[in-house]
Amino acid sequence: MAAPQEDWIAVLDRLLAGDRLAFAKINRLVSGFLVQLRAYDFRDEWDDLRQEVVMSLVANARAGRLRDPEAFLGYVRIITRNKVVDRLKGARRRHERATVSWDEETARSIGTTADPAVAAAGEVWAAVRDLPDEQQDVLDGVYRHGKTYQAVSDETGIPLGTMKRRLRDALMALRRRFADDSGDG
Repeated sequence: MAAPQEDWIAVLDRLLAGDRLAFAKINRLVSGFLVQLRAYDFRDEWDDLRQEVVMSLVANARAGRLRDPEAFLGYVRIITRNKVVDRLKGARRRHERATVSWDEETARSIGTTADPAVAAAGEVWAAVRDLPDEQQDVLDGVYRHGKTYQAVSDETGIPLGTMKRRLRDALMALRRRFADDSGDG
């Protein structure tokens, strides 16, 4: 005997009423579509992607656009796919706009200066090159260019929460690296 089909419109109605179980079911549905799309490159952004899809569902449900239970799964699949494609396009634009990275020669030339602060900055930026590209972009925007978190988020297309997490992770990695180098770790 086949399992009964889920009434997704009823689940959506319960979500709009604040039911946490309905929220969990919708999140699980969106996560399943993310797996089907093989969106593994955005694994650290799945929470943001799911949130964007759920917000779109809620907005369209409140506007009365989601009435057909037969079309609900297809709609969620398409919205999830569109959000993943938007991320891919954003990642491509970031690569196209990427600044020239801190190179070894520049780091060495700054490292040979008599000013210890400038030499230390050269060591830090040389260490930044060892971080993942996503973290480098955030550090570069905030610390090298002096932009606000919101400005970096807007320019890169990275949600503010994800951008802050990447910044925190990058700073922790640098802190660990320099603690290890100094023998304090």
